[in-house]
Amino acid sequence: MASSAAPDVVIFSKTDPADPKNWSRWRKRIVVFYVCALALCSAFGSSIYATTELQIRAKYNANADTASAGLTVYVLGFSFGPLVWGPMSEIYGRKLPYMVSWPILIVMSAIDAFVDNLAVIIVFRFLTGAAAACALNNGGGIMSDLYNIVDMQAQAIAISWYAASILSGPCVALVIGFFIVAYAGPNLWALRVFFFFTIAMWPLVILLPETHGPTILAARSKKLRNEGRPNARAAHELKHQTKGELLRIHFGRPAKMFVTEPIIQGAAVWTSLSYGIVYFFFEVYTIVFFEQHHFRLQLTGLPFIAIIIGTVVAAAFYVPLVKYFQGIPLPTFIVPKETPKDAPEMRLKLALFACVMMPISLFWFAWTSSGSVHWIAPTLAGVPFGFATITLRPRQFFTFLTYTSQTYTIYASSSGACNIFARCLIGSFFPIVAHSIVDNLGSEWGVSVFGFISFCLLPIPLVFLRWGPTLRARSPMANEANAIVAKMRAQAAAAAKKAQEQAAAAAAIAAENEKAKVNIDSLDSDRSDGEMVKKLNVLTNAAEVNSV
Repeated sequence: MASSAAPDVVIFSKTDPADPKNWSRWRKRIVVFYVCALALCSAFGSSIYATTELQIRAKYNANADTASAGLTVYVLGFSFGPLVWGPMSEIYGRKLPYMVSWPILIVMSAIDAFVDNLAVIIVFRFLTGAAAACALNNGGGIMSDLYNIVDMQAQAIAISWYAASILSGPCVALVIGFFIVAYAGPNLWALRVFFFFTIAMWPLVILLPETHGPTILAARSKKLRNEGRPNARAAHELKHQTKGELLRIHFGRPAKMFVTEPIIQGAAVWTSLSYGIVYFFFEVYTIVFFEQHHFRLQLTGLPFIAIIIGTVVAAAFYVPLVKYFQGIPLPTFIVPKETPKDAPEMRLKLALFACVMMPISLFWFAWTSSGSVHWIAPTLAGVPFGFATITLRPRQFFTFLTYTSQTYTIYASSSGACNIFARCLIGSFFPIVAHSIVDNLGSEWGVSVFGFISFCLLPIPLVFLRWGPTLRARSPMANEANAIVAKMRAQAAAAAKKAQEQAAAAAAIAAENEKAKVNIDSLDSDRSDGEMVKKLNVLTNAAEVNSV
């Protein structure tokens, strides 16, 4: 009988303290700090390997391409890891993927650090990267769990620091790593430092709270069922989707979007290029500053501080920069007059600026990279490069991700998965070809190749600015997502109205009960007063008889 009754739907109330969106500002900031620290550590592990390549070439008698394979496969792991951690976070919650992936990361990085076999190191570097991908991929979902539409500015600030952590992590690793290599002896102590770093971050994984609303509600409904409410169900549990159906959705939808959605394809092209150039620089900077400018080994990573500065500037001033560029008028043949000021395309004005800064920074670095030019010139080129890179990278939630998120709403995770896979798959090949390109073309023309490519891609943000509304209107996935959101809002409004009616009815019943209670008390009072009068009359009559 209980199973056939209407479900007892479990939802968050407007002020429910269990809803992460209702957490205090400081609690949200602590969670953001955890996510950023774990992401920085995961990204740190990618480039720390690049500092050991000279050691590896000498120790294992390997050529430059073979030595750089450890960096390539780590980034390749970034591409395949989210195929596991992404669906897991949607099915089992945000915390479980961290709890599973981080111990794997610790074990894999330990093998990298202490094994004395290059082939084994390269194989386990791939597995290390796949485990580290959880912190780089799933942090975005946590950010969306913490903030609602009212807190968009706070969300943008949190996301900007998350993005800065991901890009700064590899740069910090290079600054530190060359000092370790120079002073720690022949063993691969740079990789051992990363292993110890992962252990130090493990307590943050344990402290990280669950933020996935459906998972929290599912746990609450299970508790209510155990307490005697057998029909208690979270809203998403009413759909009765099997694990296989959920996996098909999470794998199939991103693939379909990548093939059929021009907006996804355009964003993926730009972000794959910018991501690949970052890892291309991890190899080229060593050539330019160690071999051509004759830096001491321990100082070779210091020019990456300029990229960190560009990253921090973009993160710290992202919100005011977006507002500033939204107010800059563009010719009507680029942005039509009828385009609303709050249209998603307006945020792409900052992306257009970043797309212009990318080739400028690449040409700047390329033609000042020779040893005949002072080292400060190519170093300073890292500032605009860091700014442009972090502004364009979509999974780190800057301009392109904001645009795709507003376009695909509830399918934003799928659109992000498309970009992650393409970006990491393509970017993983840049380190392994870096030495060949520079050896054959020189640092000037070798880096300029990517400057020309990025210059040729400038029309992509212009197309989005001009025809973005048309592309969004014709997108079947965007229309499907918007229809689902509209339906969810209508259901939420109906549920809120029903709750208000029930509250009003309960208040009316309570008022009637209170009124009835007052009437009963009044009757009791009247009865007691009548009895007192009767008793007084009896006493008075008795007194009169006695006096006679």
